[in-house]
Amino acid sequence: MDKLPVGPTIFFGLLYVIMPILPEPHLVQKAMMLMNGLHLAPIDWFDIVAHSGGGLLAFVVYRRSRQVGNTAKNGDVS
Repeated sequence: MDKLPVGPTIFFGLLYVIMPILPEPHLVQKAMMLMNGLHLAPIDWFDIVAHSGGGLLAFVVYRRSRQVGNTAKNGDVS
């Protein structure tokens, strides 16, 4: 995780979350389907996992970079 470049990982991770942009992102479509009580097929669940994975990776890389940065600033050696 620490070797991933922070900027591009966040950019592409968040881009994957909102893909496809038109007509609406897959995560928005799936959320609307769930709110309307529609049955989700296995491919829909795969879409949720796949498209949210990019955002999760971006979040983890961002948080990890902040932790490593704070540790370096404080002079902690662990």
